Amino acid sequence: MATLDELLDTTLPLNRKERYYTGTVLPALLCADSMRHLDRLARPDLLNLGELDVRDDPEDCTVLFFTEYSLIESAIGKAAGLYPGMAALAKDTPDIVILITEPSPVLIALEAKMFDRPSKPDLLKQLLAQKVQLDQICGHLAGHLGVDKVTLAHWALLPEALAAAMPELGTPIITWERLLAAYADVDQRYFLSVLATALRRYPDLVSKWAGYQDGDLAGAKLVERHLAGDPTWPYMGAQGGLNGSRVTDRIVNGTWATTHYQCRHEALPGNPNWFSVAEFVQRLKAAGVPVAALAPTPDDAKIG
Repeated sequence: MATLDELLDTTLPLNRKERYYTGTVLPALLCADSMRHLDRLARPDLLNLGELDVRDDPEDCTVLFFTEYSLIESAIGKAAGLYPGMAALAKDTPDIVILITEPSPVLIALEAKMFDRPSKPDLLKQLLAQKVQLDQICGHLAGHLGVDKVTLAHWALLPEALAAAMPELGTPIITWERLLAAYADVDQRYFLSVLATALRRYPDLVSKWAGYQDGDLAGAKLVERHLAGDPTWPYMGAQGGLNGSRVTDRIVNGTWATTHYQCRHEALPGNPNWFSVAEFVQRLKAAGVPVAALAPTPDDAKIG
C-alpha cells in the first residue's frame, strides 16, 4: 500500500502543466455529482454572483462548461454568423468558460495560473486582451438570449503566493486555496488530494519569475521593508534606472509608493535598469519625500 505522496515521489512526478489543473482537476471538483455543487461559485466568499440555477440535464439545460475554449476557433460554419467581427480578435481566451443562463445569464471566465509565474505586465496584458473579447461575447450573447445584458465574471485564479505578488490587477483574484476549501467536502477525494498536494509543493515546483525579477512589490512596501532592516528585497528595477524619467516622474507625482517594481534578492551587474533600494531611499530623501514616516516604530517591532 502506498500513499499519493509516495507514488508521486517514487513513480511519476506531479504534473506541473497548468492545463492539467484547469482541464482535469478543477472540472472534477466543480462538476462533481452532476454539477450539483457548481453553484457554490456564486457564494459571496467566491465569485459573489447571487443565485445560479444550474441544470445539467441535456433535455433541460442551463449550463455550458468549457475548458481551453476559443470562440474564434469554435465559431465556424453556421455558428460564425452569430459572432460577426470576432475573427479579427486575438485567440487568447481564459482557461475556463462557463455560461449559466438562469435565473439571469452569467458568463464566468477564469484565467488560471498554477506553477507558471508570469511577470505582472505580461499577466495584465493577457487579462486585458481577454476582457476585450469577453465583453464582445457578452454583447452578442445578450442578443441571442433576448436579454438586456449578460453579466461577465472575469477572474484570475492564482495560488495565494502569486496573488500576494500581483495586487491591483484590475481583474478580481480568487485563489486555488479558497476554491479547495470551498469544495473540500465534494466526493472527489483523489482530485482534492492532488490539488492540496500541488499547493503544498508549490514553493518547490513554481517556475522562476519571468525576466530578471524574483518578485514584484509596491515602492512603499520596498522602502518600508528596507527601513525595518528586512534584507529580503535589496534590489529593484525600473526602465531607465534610478535617474531615468520613469523613477523621476513617479517621485514628482507621488505614484512611486503605489507603483509595483520588479525586485531581486541579488544585484544584477551591468544592467542599468537595476539599482539598490537603499539608493532609491536616498533619492526619495533628496526629493523631500518623508520616507521616515514609513519606518516601523518600536511598538510596531514588538507587535511584529
